[in-house]
Amino acid sequence: MKLVSIILSALLSSAAAAPAIVWSSAKAESKHSSDVINSHAFVSNLVSGSDSSLKSVVFVVGRDVHGSEGLTGLTSTGKLPKISSMYADASSVHHYVRGIDSVETITKDAKDFSDNVVASSLKLYQAAVDSDKSKVIVVKVSADADPSEIDAAVASAIGNSEVGSVVLTAIRGLSEVKLERNANARKTMYKMQPKEKGRRRLEDNANDDNNGSTSTDGIYFVHFTPNIFAGLLFMFFFFAVTYVGIGCMGMIAGQDVYVTKYPTIGREV
Repeated sequence: MKLVSIILSALLSSAAAAPAIVWSSAKAESKHSSDVINSHAFVSNLVSGSDSSLKSVVFVVGRDVHGSEGLTGLTSTGKLPKISSMYADASSVHHYVRGIDSVETITKDAKDFSDNVVASSLKLYQAAVDSDKSKVIVVKVSADADPSEIDAAVASAIGNSEVGSVVLTAIRGLSEVKLERNANARKTMYKMQPKEKGRRRLEDNANDDNNGSTSTDGIYFVHFTPNIFAGLLFMFFFFAVTYVGIGCMGMIAGQDVYVTKYPTIGREV
């Protein structure tokens, strides 16, 4: 049990983004996938691969107080013993699911493939499972919830005969979300560069973060960067000072009449 908990913790902590563990009623060999998969495609495979007469339950663990992915903290401390014991029975484990930024994201993706999608909480999810109007139940799990309740709820859903597939995943950490947005913003700027040939882009390090947005508003191009413009101003200033200095030196007047005998003192005029 302890060894499985350690392996599960290592798996989740080494993931570059939100991992997802899937238990399915269809008996199959456990499959680990390190390929990057979008959350929309992941939900599509979940809904299409499940028995139409059975339901699907998706448990989404929220971020912790530090903004990090919350599932790793629970597994690393061994607070989910039932889930650890069932880990070997998982039908598939996705190490990298991109796009799980919120519970609303999963709910929206699920509604594209099913009309009976219900968003529920950890305490009310059983009522959603018992309801005849639900096909896909998305359960929002707070990272600071009682670990025993999370462990019992997931284990109960796996053993429920009305549930065909159970997913345990988490919302990506804030640092991962910002990193991806910054990468997308830089990619957008690189795509814009070939369209502006012969012009230099005004770079501002403060705009690199772009407040976590991929918008290109405020990005513009100029003929001169500040360094080039400052160099030209200094050159013009240097030329002006040199011209004034040479002109002032030319205005210095000296004696233009020279005699061999000086006039008597007092009769110079």
